[in-house]
Amino acid sequence: NPRPQKRLRTDPNFVDTAGSRCLLLPSLSSLADPAPPTSPGLKPLPPQVLLLALPALLLHPPTHEKYALSLFLSLKAVRLCLQLPALAPDVECYAWTALAEVGMRVIKSGFCKTGAHEWTIGLEEEVEKAIGKGHPALRHLRHHLSLLHAHFAFWRSNTRFARAVLRRLISTLVPSDPPTIVYAAHLALVTQLTSSPPTSSSSHGKGIDSSTSFQPHSKPLEIQAALTTLTNLSAIAAQNQHSSMLKLVAVLRLRILVAAEMWDMVGDALEDAELLLSLVHDSAASQCRSQSPPQTEPGDETWAEQPLPDGKDAKEDPLTAALTVHTLMLGIVYHIHGGRARSAEPRLAALHSLMDSGAPVGGVNADGLVEVPISPHPPIHLRVSHPRVIFLLTFLISSVAKRDPVGRRPKKKVFAESGIVHCREGCEEDEDSAVEINVPPWFSHGDMENIDQSTLRIEADLLCELAAVSIQRYNFDAAEKHLDTVVALTRTHNFFSEYAPRITLHHAHLAHAIGDTDRAGTCYRVAAYLDGAGPVGGSHTNTGGFVAASARAGEALLRIGLAAKQAAPNMTSNPSTVTGKESHAPYLDESTVALTKDAIARCSASTSAPLPALAELLSAALSPSQIIRSKSLLKHALALSSSAGDNHMRALVLAVVGAQYVHTAPEHAMEVLAVCETLGAGMGASEKKPAGAESEQETSKGASISGTGNAALRLWVGERFLELFKRAGKEKRVQKQEEFNALYRSAIDAVRMVTD
Repeated sequence: NPRPQKRLRTDPNFVDTAGSRCLLLPSLSSLADPAPPTSPGLKPLPPQVLLLALPALLLHPPTHEKYALSLFLSLKAVRLCLQLPALAPDVECYAWTALAEVGMRVIKSGFCKTGAHEWTIGLEEEVEKAIGKGHPALRHLRHHLSLLHAHFAFWRSNTRFARAVLRRLISTLVPSDPPTIVYAAHLALVTQLTSSPPTSSSSHGKGIDSSTSFQPHSKPLEIQAALTTLTNLSAIAAQNQHSSMLKLVAVLRLRILVAAEMWDMVGDALEDAELLLSLVHDSAASQCRSQSPPQTEPGDETWAEQPLPDGKDAKEDPLTAALTVHTLMLGIVYHIHGGRARSAEPRLAALHSLMDSGAPVGGVNADGLVEVPISPHPPIHLRVSHPRVIFLLTFLISSVAKRDPVGRRPKKKVFAESGIVHCREGCEEDEDSAVEINVPPWFSHGDMENIDQSTLRIEADLLCELAAVSIQRYNFDAAEKHLDTVVALTRTHNFFSEYAPRITLHHAHLAHAIGDTDRAGTCYRVAAYLDGAGPVGGSHTNTGGFVAASARAGEALLRIGLAAKQAAPNMTSNPSTVTGKESHAPYLDESTVALTKDAIARCSASTSAPLPALAELLSAALSPSQIIRSKSLLKHALALSSSAGDNHMRALVLAVVGAQYVHTAPEHAMEVLAVCETLGAGMGASEKKPAGAESEQETSKGASISGTGNAALRLWVGERFLELFKRAGKEKRVQKQEEFNALYRSAIDAVRMVTD
């Protein structure tokens, strides 16, 4: 066999060396004039293809430091592509569509408003032109451009035209169109019917346009149109047997009804959503568990058994987890609004269990984007509430759901304090301690601003909850601190006007509890005025909302108490019996009676606890001489407050009930007042401390006052006890009760001295 021939060296960079392998050495010629690539299969990309691919390659979320540069380069690439000669019709259509998409991201990020970016001048007109240019070219892009056109018109506050574009798109859909387009068009119309266009006022002067936000509407026609659209969408999804879309429609319907405060329809919608999500609430065990979906009824083939996609449960499927957490939150709000604490408890326990599993938050990579499977077609990418907002909202809903202020560490206070800590973690100026928020790459600065604004408003709500529970627990120093903080927070971020009625109402409650009656009356009237309440005695008692009704009720109770205190020395122990229907307390003037009737009308018209119980209490106060009717009203008020789990309201009703039996049934009065005194003592019980951990704070005025609980309520009950003990001739009990009453008076006087 002849010796094989040596392999020839074809690359000049490979040099043979004695006793070693070939080494890669650069030659001078290659450094001076690099040789063209020799790969036989690669060809240069056409310029239009490269330019159209750049926006996707340069895509960055708004949290990236090069976000503005990526938008600038993407917009520049699309503009250069459109300037190329002899573009193919399909390429030109894709280029116009890309220009509209990138331009909308730039506009929503607020770069057009600052004036500091010359490359954005005239961009709005350019986007509008791009949407019009791209329409006639390709059919499969016509739907996408129609959605862009509607979104752009809605952003410019041209809501009628935007909705007309979507309705026209829906009417032109044919059965051959993919379900993705059909569902997207219906969902876009529902969003625009239940939302308000973004306004520049929400950007707080930073040139940032916030994204569209869901807001309650005062136009029932738009709400009805949205519900009709959802009904049509549900029928299409049922026909296509897309169970995930059916669940989404059910939750959207529930969300719209709750936001529109159509409470009479919320119950059925909540039941339907929980049924589709396979949620069963066991009130006996106070737990929420998941069971298999219900079986189909005979002859109904649409409602077949619907297992979760890929055999996943609610904690593994992102869509089901997101829909479940929204349904649980809305269910809690609905039952707490109606004063049904026992119905809210299992849902709250289920919400905590789901949040502890981390499913709605989704870990470090969660960005608020889930997929709606519509097999065999590609899934729809659905944007839900961001995981950070869901996480913080859980603290707020938990704090609102826990209405009981009694105990050493009431859960309302615990949830509120923990929620505020987590809210402030993401707002720290120190970058090392700030919370990193993951968002989709197509987010804009406006979308990020929405998350920040939601966080700020949740913190403001939590501060209001802390102020309320501090007033109930007679911790007035903490209440003033929380109110000062929420005023500073809302003024700093320019949404004080949204919280002004509520903050003023808290100041009225604080002044009322302290005993500053003049300031309390003024704050009550200002709060009602800020909430849109009309004049007392007017024909329109439906103006204003919860704050107005609560403010009128508070002012009425204040004036009734002052009138009774002033008339007490001149009143006999056994008031005369008057059976007239319009008989009122003889010590009330006409203005107080008119104010009380206005408050009763407002509270009775509302279904939000504790307003119905307040209406019963005020009605009983107007007719103290009608004993049977008054007892019936107070019994109903006690049942409502107990059902709502509101021990603060329950203690107030028990105090009035006990006073009715002081002269007729002393033993029963003692039992009722004892329960009231126990509740008053619990509203301010201090936390347990380790032995030997006493400090100077225990001897301070705040600690000594808070240790007595609700001193004003306990003093009032103590005076009734003292009267009963004197009547029974129990000298030792009288002496001991006088010591207690002196302690309560000193606590009240100390509070008034501090506030003065």
